[in-house]
Amino acid sequence: MRKLLVFVIFLFPTIISADSDITLLFGGDIMAHDQNYNIKDFDDIWKDVNPILQGADLAFANIEAPVDSTRPVSSFPKFNMSVDYLDAVVDAGFSVFSMCNNHSNDQGLEGIQETIRSCDELTLKYAKSGRSIYFAGLKQSPSDGFSYAVIEKNGWKILFFPVTESLNQFDAFKNINYISADAQNRQRFASYLKKLRGTVSCDLFILSLHTNEPEYVREVSDAQKKFYEDLVVSGVDIVWANHAHVIKDREIIVDKETGRQALIMYSNGNTVSGQRTSPNLTMEYPDTKRDNTGDGLLYEVVLSRAPSGGIRITDTKPHYITTYITPKREFVLKPMNEEFIRWLKETGQPKWAGYIEKRLNIVK
Repeated sequence: MRKLLVFVIFLFPTIISADSDITLLFGGDIMAHDQNYNIKDFDDIWKDVNPILQGADLAFANIEAPVDSTRPVSSFPKFNMSVDYLDAVVDAGFSVFSMCNNHSNDQGLEGIQETIRSCDELTLKYAKSGRSIYFAGLKQSPSDGFSYAVIEKNGWKILFFPVTESLNQFDAFKNINYISADAQNRQRFASYLKKLRGTVSCDLFILSLHTNEPEYVREVSDAQKKFYEDLVVSGVDIVWANHAHVIKDREIIVDKETGRQALIMYSNGNTVSGQRTSPNLTMEYPDTKRDNTGDGLLYEVVLSRAPSGGIRITDTKPHYITTYITPKREFVLKPMNEEFIRWLKETGQPKWAGYIEKRLNIVK
């Protein structure tokens, strides 16, 4: 396979009708630290990035916490997210969620079961208003097979399969889509996905992978790249990786013999978190681990069906976002662009403006 960097926009001479296109948007980790709850209305976190999210047919995110309404909210190291907080994420425009990651069992088996119940309630709530949302990655019983979702949208049939290679503890791990990260189990998993692709008829196969790799590091190991390529060979069209809490590269892979295309996103960072509590506003080059956790990528991908089968990536667009801390210490999301920088300058916040200018250059 020949690799091409995703920063190239592919243009194809073949004309495909517009109604065969689908626009997907991939976020990153949805965190809920104590700082994120310091706001009266959770919808206010999202209002400035809502247009980005709502412009996609489907928007994907990783929920990095149990959602157990029978327990109080809690932050690191054992998270628990409120249903209202997750509801605001859905209301903002996200519609497809991975629920399996290293924090999925922070509240044990009961936390997993309550999370499933919370997700079912939200699914029903939005279905009544005519909107479909999807959660996958957790299992009610250890004997259940892997949890995945089959999504039908705009004439497309999409297989969405989330899995984690990373767990902070192994309580109730059989109730989570979990695989060990050793080479043998990775090979077995790739073989399983190949069989699944042959069993479940779909136009598009998306794998959400919560990775077993160091956090806060941009580099991707050769072993990790090889595993992702094996997943593509097994039939996965899009590998969407999370866990690092920082933005990493993207790649489009093209099979030079068949022309088949696939997309790998190595990490889109944090979509929302409270990890960057004290940004280095006056630092000459604020490229520290904590500063990096405050920025995220909403990655827009337009797909069409290739005449010979498979998908074609007809357009991609990165939307960089950042966590801005208001004078009231409210953590809200802003598009990280020149317009936001101008607003900061006009409202008498030159240090924040300079910081965002530097951060924008770093993430690009």
